[in-house]
Amino acid sequence: MADLLDRLFRLDGKVALVPGGYGGIGEAVCRGLAAVGAKVIVAGRSSKKAQAIAASLQADGYSTHGLGFDASSVKQIEALVDEAGSHFGRLDILVNCVGLNREEKAGEITEAKFDEVYTANLKSALFLAQSAARHMVRQGQGGKQVHLGSVRTQLALRGRGYAAYCAAKGGLGTMCKQLAAEYAPHKINVNVVAPTFVRTEQVAAMLADEQFYSALTARIPLGRVAEPDEIMQAVLFLVAPASDFITGQILYVDGGITATQ
Repeated sequence: MADLLDRLFRLDGKVALVPGGYGGIGEAVCRGLAAVGAKVIVAGRSSKKAQAIAASLQADGYSTHGLGFDASSVKQIEALVDEAGSHFGRLDILVNCVGLNREEKAGEITEAKFDEVYTANLKSALFLAQSAARHMVRQGQGGKQVHLGSVRTQLALRGRGYAAYCAAKGGLGTMCKQLAAEYAPHKINVNVVAPTFVRTEQVAAMLADEQFYSALTARIPLGRVAEPDEIMQAVLFLVAPASDFITGQILYVDGGITATQ
């Protein structure tokens, strides 16, 4: 049984790039990937933060490297992926954790904030996926890509200014289906992990609002929000050999909310 589990879930010899790798979800993903044997490139806007996570993992005995880049720049995205591919000599896995939200209610939406949300959540994902796929195609051994979506890929949220975010995450889900179809001949799997609210620093203020939290968890059948490690576990499945016949899918890690709304 141990041999079977290793064959299905270990990532020894694989190299993974995690843009957005020092956020709450991203750091959990980096630690999970390293724990199952992958060499991990941690990336984000702050090279200092990326290098700090990489150094922490190195102190635990893992092979990691930290890089900085600006996800709003296609040139920097392409340079990041090329550097990631050359650092350990290959690139097998992309886990794209880049994303942000800028709340603006309908009727008050500005072009600048819409473009910022679109660029961070959708445009960057396309060019990260494309750049990573070039390396995977060149290597000729397939690859795995996972992009972080949201329940907003499917659902709106009452009382908040989420139009830009929902548009971007909805587009991400459909875009990844198309990429999965186009990259399938190269044995590159492209999937989306779409969580509900996750207990991270990014949404800490919202979750600290007792009225908001109570209304939110009342809609989730399991009665709580997600933890970063629960998102990491879903990602590990989708980048492992166990999921080799799964592509073009959106896995909602949401306590049942999309099944009931």
